[in-house]
Amino acid sequence: MRIVPRPSDKHLPATPRRTAAVSASERSRAVRLAAALLGLALAALGNAAVAAEKEAGKEKPAIASWYAETVSHSDSGMNVTHLWALDSRFRAETVIGGLELVTIVSGDTYYTYDATTMAGLAIRRSPAAIAEDRRVPRPFGNELDVLIQDGGEKVREETVAGRPADLYRVTDDNGARNVWVTQDDRRLPIRVEVFNRKSGLKRYKEYIDWAAGLPLADAFFAPDPRVQFQRFELDEYVAKVLAKDPATAIPILYGELLNGPTPH
Repeated sequence: MRIVPRPSDKHLPATPRRTAAVSASERSRAVRLAAALLGLALAALGNAAVAAEKEAGKEKPAIASWYAETVSHSDSGMNVTHLWALDSRFRAETVIGGLELVTIVSGDTYYTYDATTMAGLAIRRSPAAIAEDRRVPRPFGNELDVLIQDGGEKVREETVAGRPADLYRVTDDNGARNVWVTQDDRRLPIRVEVFNRKSGLKRYKEYIDWAAGLPLADAFFAPDPRVQFQRFELDEYVAKVLAKDPATAIPILYGELLNGPTPH
């Protein structure tokens, strides 16, 4: 006789337990709790979205360094200028009639010198010019800002050098100024046209290159130590200009950086 082992109780399938009935009030409470938790989750998502939107809407950090190349032309001739800025410091190199004129503006001093003769002027800037350093985004390329301050408005949209641009214009007793700017948030000038009503002449400036965020060294905005500078207080320099002193023969190309904003 064969003996068949009896299954142990632990191998037998468990008998399902009867689930206690859930009352209607308990189901209602559970539904309300789930709805509340869902509402909290949606509120958290909404708050996160609002925070992200506010973060996106914040003003972008100011760009510290800039470069531009310009070509200016009028009935009197044409010149090419390279411009750099690091915060409020400024450097420009312009060739006029075979002479290389370098302008450096740093702190309270305006330097201008002829790099071919290594002679130049160092003039103390006016308080108004220094105060303007904190207001404008960079020492150059602010023609649109000046034009709008003088009452200029957008006229239309045009294409300049193959790119879309906004044209702004202001007219007054002196004539008219037109500034074409890029249509992005930087509103960089592309072309500037100035018409003098009295003389009937026009002057043009073309910005043919822009670059931002360049790694510029502080020393780039210091004048060449080999240059022989004549140093003046601003009122002393103005007096010598009025007296047509030969010491002031080196031109001041960026008067607004020396004297402050000039009414147009």
